[in-house]
Amino acid sequence: MERAELISPDLILLDVLMPGMGGFETCRRLKASESTRGIPVVFMTALGETAQKVAGFEAGGVDYVVKPLEIDEVLARIKAHLALSAMRAELEAHNVQLRQEIEKRKRLEAELRCAHDMLERRVAERTSELAAANDLLKQEIGERKRAEETLRESQGLLQAIIDNSTAMVYVKDLQGRYLLSNRRFRQLCHATVESIVGRTDHELFPPEQAENFRSFDRRVLEAQQPLEAEEVVPQDDGMHTYISVKCPLFDAEGMPYAVCAISTDITERKRAEEERERLLASEQAARSKAETADRLKDEFLCTLSHELRTPLTSILGWAHILLRTAKSDAATVERGLRVIERNGMAELGLVEALLDVSAILCGKVDLKPQPVSLAEVIQAVLDTVTPAAEAKGVCISLSLSSKTSRVWGDRGRLEQIVNNLLSNAIKFTPSGGRVDVSLEEVGATSRLRIRDTGEGISADFLPHVFEKFRQANSSTTRWRRGLGLGLSIVRDLVIMHGGEVRAESAGEGRGAVFIVDLPLMPVVEETAAPRSTDAGEARSV
Repeated sequence: MERAELISPDLILLDVLMPGMGGFETCRRLKASESTRGIPVVFMTALGETAQKVAGFEAGGVDYVVKPLEIDEVLARIKAHLALSAMRAELEAHNVQLRQEIEKRKRLEAELRCAHDMLERRVAERTSELAAANDLLKQEIGERKRAEETLRESQGLLQAIIDNSTAMVYVKDLQGRYLLSNRRFRQLCHATVESIVGRTDHELFPPEQAENFRSFDRRVLEAQQPLEAEEVVPQDDGMHTYISVKCPLFDAEGMPYAVCAISTDITERKRAEEERERLLASEQAARSKAETADRLKDEFLCTLSHELRTPLTSILGWAHILLRTAKSDAATVERGLRVIERNGMAELGLVEALLDVSAILCGKVDLKPQPVSLAEVIQAVLDTVTPAAEAKGVCISLSLSSKTSRVWGDRGRLEQIVNNLLSNAIKFTPSGGRVDVSLEEVGATSRLRIRDTGEGISADFLPHVFEKFRQANSSTTRWRRGLGLGLSIVRDLVIMHGGEVRAESAGEGRGAVFIVDLPLMPVVEETAAPRSTDAGEARSV
């Protein structure tokens, strides 16, 4: 047994009858051992009974050889059993491998079933998840469709609202491309919705105008708050003024992404405001003029009362003296009569001035036009005013470069013009001063120039020197006598003769120059005299 376990032979020959332990028992023990169980055992015995053979086979033997032995037979049997043993061993090894393979396959099948079960669970779970996701996606799609529909409705409502607005409404992105606009804006640009979206100001407006719009947009984005400004926009009927309110639009992160603008046409309002301002200025000017006229009227009435009262006082005083003094000497009577005459003439001059102004204001001045030599008119007036100038110590010089030129006018009124100007010059020129009178032809006009070295005219008063009742200093004028009507009458009479009159002065104390331009008579008319109007016929102006 120990030997068999040690060397593990390929085949064992056992004699049935052995001392100690019989062959059958030995075989049974060999078959009971795990290490020797597979070794084939062949019994050798002289006992050939069938029962013995059966007992040997039951003990685990594979063959039974009856003595006497035939060596060849024994060898053949041994070879056969060795081959069978080898085949059995190979078969058992194959069976072991097969069992291992079966076990492996069983394990793989088990793992496959486990994986299949897991996959099915995963598939079921994923299917459930996909179903839930699909349901959620369907819900989201439905909600998105409803949101898109709501958005379209809102956009349509918004578009309808802004399209019916009289103001221009539009939205631009940060690059200045138009995203939204209303009908009023599209009408201004003569464009459709499709042609405006995506375009910029430089594609719709002149360069300078476009840059003004973009500059306003940039100011709004920099300020990040609404701004208001006036914008001038070119339209078919001219430039229109808009009051534009622009504000930035912010996304969910608080970053600006667009600029929204509402522009209202205020052109008519601006015109109305300008007209209102013009009317207000006109009304203020008229009010100021009326206040000035009212003040001048008061001053004039005060001056008039003084001017009328002074000569009357002298006249009445001398009349009283002459009446109370019966035996007055001839010298006193003559002096009184001269005072009465002088003051009566002064009173007459005042009345005539008032009548002239009244006639001019009413448009009832009667001119008796005829060919008149201005040189003769000037000489006649000089003869009249020279005594007063000499009495005051004022020197008068005369320069007549043209003595033959004539004008078409009323001789008496022309003498009145020259007399008023010369008398004024003498009155405002101090003793030792001079008055220069000149007459010359300038183009188609005859120019009378009267220059004095008198008190002059201030720059503030110079524009008003020909206005009625205007006097640079009423208190000064009062003691010099006068109503402030002379220059106003001169201006109106010169205009009636188709001429112009103006005054020049370097300022107070620097003298003054009065220039009268009257149209010359054409040469052909000098020989023909007036054809349409007789010399004695009066012309109402």
